[in-house]
Amino acid sequence: MNVVQTKRTIKGLPPRVSVLLESNHGYGKSDVIRQIIADLSLSTGKPHQLVDFRLAQCEVGDVIGMMRYADKAEVIHTVYENGKKTEVKRTIIDATVHSFAEWFPQDPDSCGILFLDELPRASRDLQNAVMELALDYRYHFKELPMGWRVIAASNDNMDVYNGALMDPALYDRFLKIKFKPTVDEWLAFARDHGVHNAIITYINKIDSDLMPENIESGKISPSPRSWVKLSDIFVYMADHGDDPLKDLEYMALLAYGYLGDTVTLNFVDYVRSNYKIYSGEDIIEKMNSKLESEFKAMQVTEIAFYNTEVVKYLLKKNMDELNKKQSENMFRYVQAIPKETASGFWSELMKECHSLGTKWHATQPGAKQYIMSLLSKKEALKA
Repeated sequence: MNVVQTKRTIKGLPPRVSVLLESNHGYGKSDVIRQIIADLSLSTGKPHQLVDFRLAQCEVGDVIGMMRYADKAEVIHTVYENGKKTEVKRTIIDATVHSFAEWFPQDPDSCGILFLDELPRASRDLQNAVMELALDYRYHFKELPMGWRVIAASNDNMDVYNGALMDPALYDRFLKIKFKPTVDEWLAFARDHGVHNAIITYINKIDSDLMPENIESGKISPSPRSWVKLSDIFVYMADHGDDPLKDLEYMALLAYGYLGDTVTLNFVDYVRSNYKIYSGEDIIEKMNSKLESEFKAMQVTEIAFYNTEVVKYLLKKNMDELNKKQSENMFRYVQAIPKETASGFWSELMKECHSLGTKWHATQPGAKQYIMSLLSKKEALKA
């Protein structure tokens, strides 16, 4: 299932159905769980808690709590009387009981997801404890509230990963979802999370390098996560005055650590041959006919990057008003890019640089009419 299908399934399942997400590493299993929690909190209006365990790092007591002595304790037994199920409370003296684990929700009206990552890497004892949680939503005499769901995650090919095949009795407890986001879903995620435009445009062109199928143990290969991590490095270094894309030999050394040999060579060749890097300063201060032609030929995914670069430049310079040349250059840029991205630029400009945008809209000849042609009057002048 892709991201949309996975979210639809988990949000639509009846209570007490446990789910196992299976995919290669770095596909975003944890991310999609966080998105589901956020969506549920919005749709229900109730807080939803996420308890996230990396089971390879856990012991049994971390998940189900430790045993201790109690002078007196109350336990709840399930009793069938006259063919009907009831719950009976009783007090016991001088008993050994399980303390609540710190994560365990004790509010019966609470909601959340217990996310058990790296399930095949858990010890056998811990897997046995998980089995009771996944099937009965309880351990010993403690039951999870009805608003909670158990979701586990596993890497898909255990011949490659360091782990063991799950016991069939445990594996049978879960609805299995073979999780794999589509390239378009990843590109949308990448744009929303500020992934470097060079990476977005490369994957848009060579999507087979986003999630290679043939993974070999001990060899570096890219994943959706590794592309995001590489982007974080590019963006951080560029923001601090050392842009790796301006030194392709050095960029290749960085990229290799996340992408491996073959994909690094492909990516570097793409950047060298096809990727043009312009700054917000180039657009505002140096716009010319050549730049206009290039922006007209760019894809929508590329323009979104430059919209943000222009706004970042204006913020960095702390501008409140553009001079005549800067104003004309920004208008040339807005007219050169596709209309859907021009409306996006206007929205971003008014959100981040409202005073400047208002003055530019009012004083630059033709700007007011052009913006009004993109948006309704109310939207165009909206604060």
